Amino acid sequence: MAEVSFRIARPEDRARIHAVVHRYAFNGREGVDIADMLPLFTDDAVAILPNGARVPIQKLSEVLQGEEAKYIRHHITTIDIQFASDTEARVESQFFAITNEASPDHWGSWRDSFLKSNDGSWKINERYIVVDGGSPEGWFVRMYGPGA
Repeated sequence: MAEVSFRIARPEDRARIHAVVHRYAFNGREGVDIADMLPLFTDDAVAILPNGARVPIQKLSEVLQGEEAKYIRHHITTIDIQFASDTEARVESQFFAITNEASPDHWGSWRDSFLKSNDGSWKINERYIVVDGGSPEGWFVRMYGPGA
């Protein structure tokens, strides 16, 4: 799939997917209103948490368990886009997060399934959140444990 995906540049689709990933990262901060993130997802989208739990995207705020970091920013380092068809893409975005408790606090990747809408926009249909590691003094480890 990778070779075919890169032979077909699809710059407009790539730009739209990049915009969605970056908008999510921008909104992934303290005090986020989940309603601001919903337009980035299909109506039936799910997030798959590091522990394997599947959460409907409308309930994403419950992931924080009511105790978000006082300050958190997500930074994207790499985005790899693989087109499976004209209307589906697999996207892996590597990130690290900085919080008021640690810098970096935690890091990993978002492994997404994107679907293209009839209007040409791309939306996340499934987001698998992979956390590769976290600072022992950080918010993520405090909230979810070292093996989360």
